[in-house]
Amino acid sequence: MYYSNELKSLSVLSLYEGELLGVVDKLYYDKKLKKLLYLELIAENDTRLLLSTKHIYHVGKNAITVRNNQAVSLKVEDLDLTLCPVGSKAYTIKGEYLGIVTEISMTDKFVTEKFSLDNNSTLDVKNLASCGKNTVIFYDKTERINVTRFVPNKTPKFFKTKSVQTAEIMPSEEENENISTQAVAIENTNKEATQNSNFLLGRVCTKDIFNFNNELLIKAHAVVNKKNLKEINKYGKLRELMLFSK
Repeated sequence: MYYSNELKSLSVLSLYEGELLGVVDKLYYDKKLKKLLYLELIAENDTRLLLSTKHIYHVGKNAITVRNNQAVSLKVEDLDLTLCPVGSKAYTIKGEYLGIVTEISMTDKFVTEKFSLDNNSTLDVKNLASCGKNTVIFYDKTERINVTRFVPNKTPKFFKTKSVQTAEIMPSEEENENISTQAVAIENTNKEATQNSNFLLGRVCTKDIFNFNNELLIKAHAVVNKKNLKEINKYGKLRELMLFSK
């Protein structure tokens, strides 16, 4: 049996190289908190490393051992995982406050079994409904629903308006010429903006940036490349990217 709090701050040792790889700082579970998948380590010079639980050789009282240093890799920022929810508030699906999660117990295969709360009560993982950044929600004893049916609609909603029929007005030759001139000017401006924004390539975005339809152009911690830079420029979000990238 393993416990989340006991794993934190343990040293990780490589058996083959005989060296200290780092110290456990964070735990990452799958999206439904069913199993512990990765340990985040702090190595020398504050480098962040990831250790998959499948590469762990043994968990001891004072240290975790792995076969060799190939068991760890550099941390990737955009992991689609759930951070250990110890310290998060627990509620039922009906909004009843249960307490604060203080510990997670797991099998020797790192499969989650129970959640301990600050009021000395425990909750079985089978009763888990959903979890987020700061909250864990459990099923009510009297009601059990399928929360997956509450998945948000990613398609933006548009308000329907009454159609207004207008007479089609054909532009004159002079107006057509002006329109063509303006189109060329806009195209040249866009090209110039793209060239002047090339210094943003390789930067790391520090927040999610959306277009006017609330569609994600680039997410936080993603690296700016030519493809997403073109989309950001297309929707006039270059200034926002300049402010929120480093």
